[in-house]
Amino acid sequence: MNSQMNSQMKKQMNSHTLRITAENQPTVMEKLLQVARYRGFIVTGMTMFPEENNQLAIELSVQSDNSVEHLQYQLHKLIDINNICVDNNATMQNLA
Repeated sequence: MNSQMNSQMKKQMNSHTLRITAENQPTVMEKLLQVARYRGFIVTGMTMFPEENNQLAIELSVQSDNSVEHLQYQLHKLIDINNICVDNNATMQNLA
């Protein structure tokens, strides 16, 4: 019964993709993932690659029933984060 409840909870979570530009610093990924976890988001996918001018391009896919705008606000507080764009085209994801 517990696994059935977990399955139902996962079905109700919203999925979002965040496109982030950040400084290429050793701790930037750790801080980003820590904020996502503290705010109740599950990371479902992540890609990262270096860009020009010592920047990182990060694409972070997350799931939660919490507000993605709140996560975006909290991530902007990190000193190494330069830009965040939220792709709201991802809607309710069915994880059967």
